[in-house]
Amino acid sequence: MERIYLPNKRLAKSRIITAVFSFFIAFSLQLSAKESEQTLVLVGGALTTCVSLSPKNCEKNTQIPGKIHNVFALSHAKISQIKQQWPSKNTQAKNKTIKNLATMQAKSSPTLSKKELLWLWRDIDSKQLNSLTDQEYNFVIDMLEVAQLQSDNTRLKEQVNTALNSESAATDILQFISGSLKVKSTNPSILAITASSRDPYESADFYEGLLRFPNINSQWLALTPALAKAITTNKCDDLNTLRHSEMGLYQREHIYPDRTQAEYLLCKNGTDALVQLIKNSTGVMFNGGDQSLTRKVLFDENNQPYPWTKALQSRPVVVGTSAGTAVQSGGQAHGGNVVMITNGTSLSALKEGAQAIDAPSERSNSDSLTYNRFGGLGTFSYGVLDTHFSERNRTLRLGTLLDSFSANQAQPAFGFGVDETTALVVIKSESGNLMTVIGKNGVVMVKSTGQAQAETKTYSYSYWPAGSVIDIKNNDFTLSQRSISQALPAIKIPPLPVQRFGNILTDAKLRSLTQAMCLSQEQTAVGQQDAFIISLSTKPESAYHRISAEQYGCAVSNLEISVSTF
Repeated sequence: MERIYLPNKRLAKSRIITAVFSFFIAFSLQLSAKESEQTLVLVGGALTTCVSLSPKNCEKNTQIPGKIHNVFALSHAKISQIKQQWPSKNTQAKNKTIKNLATMQAKSSPTLSKKELLWLWRDIDSKQLNSLTDQEYNFVIDMLEVAQLQSDNTRLKEQVNTALNSESAATDILQFISGSLKVKSTNPSILAITASSRDPYESADFYEGLLRFPNINSQWLALTPALAKAITTNKCDDLNTLRHSEMGLYQREHIYPDRTQAEYLLCKNGTDALVQLIKNSTGVMFNGGDQSLTRKVLFDENNQPYPWTKALQSRPVVVGTSAGTAVQSGGQAHGGNVVMITNGTSLSALKEGAQAIDAPSERSNSDSLTYNRFGGLGTFSYGVLDTHFSERNRTLRLGTLLDSFSANQAQPAFGFGVDETTALVVIKSESGNLMTVIGKNGVVMVKSTGQAQAETKTYSYSYWPAGSVIDIKNNDFTLSQRSISQALPAIKIPPLPVQRFGNILTDAKLRSLTQAMCLSQEQTAVGQQDAFIISLSTKPESAYHRISAEQYGCAVSNLEISVSTF
């Protein structure tokens, strides 16, 4: 029975994706080409793709040609450079590092992978390695990296082959992006921005390859923090230095000379040319990593938008993944600015609350819940976007953030958490806006109830699986009648055991519990994490609908989650 069931599940899923895609493309075709009309494809991260660096994401673990890892080498010349150019005033750290690198060189093979390099360092002096600051560590790693060249002296690149993706949901999302671009233009193009990465030059190969669609022009846009600073201050010849000061990057011009040259030419062409290049594109994609880094190419140190920010904001198709999705939060809603979440865990949020980041691009390195009060790009103004959502159990960190604003109602009361290998799609038009969910898992909507008290905090939780269509009416978001009418019949499964489910805020346990409640039509359940009791219960407005037979295919509407301590 198992061998018969799984292919049928895949076929059913394919039909759901095809139906949703057809519905949204048909809706788009009815729209006239106006600047205000826009499609957002907001991916929650883990867009699992077959690449030369990761054969595990390829069918049958196929190793495709191309770069398989970064390469490092220890030499007298490199160690001398590190000693001379040490980035901090910590001479003790410098001297110990130089000593350990010299010891490592004597034991090293001619070239090393990063894993081999770090294991060798740990064997020599693990404590010293761990004591380095991020700036010092990144400096050493960058300086030890060596260029990888092919026989024709060109750079060896990371290669992408989406036709061999082992994860079909990732391919579905990519096909939706491609279709959306073709709907918006007869000569579509898309720009990839990799500013969320610490090293955006390294990420360029992947995203350029990811977006290599038939009959669509795709290219990497060298919009880096160094470029933003250089082009607005007429310092294009100082790009190498600006990579040090603005990005904490070193010798990238030796490792990725083609990418840094593209950055230099973009800078020399000037701001007007950059703005026009963006305006001529059909779409733009923002990559994953750290959304605070992406803000550095959208807003200056005074939080003023750069000359090209509006052009990015108004592209007909805007795609984000992980940090690239989180940075879309912003704009005005419910009388206040929409903030951008930057860090934290659910448990730390419950213990410590939320903390605003004052500097426009600052980010906390701890587990504390932080947010940028200025917001991000602002293509998504319905509420705060969060990513890697159910997998990293972020419901209560998002709810805690919403609580920070419920008292004065200066912020939107909604949060939207997108699961991995999943996309929340928003089509905006003058005739009305629509949402749907595509991909592998689902999207969570957390709503602040405004009932947060010292003893108990209460939230409304909804889960929309892939295939769901969402109505947007009267400043609220509900599962559409279309989705409800096409839902599968309820199935009979045993009721949940009467027990308190432990460690509920670890892994993806909260999603698993709410899905089990949905399938069993359970009215209440209780979980626990440390000193916190998490109670889940239905209300008159709650509802369950089986959208698909997938693992997380059960839609949950308006389930109440309350958090208390004991």
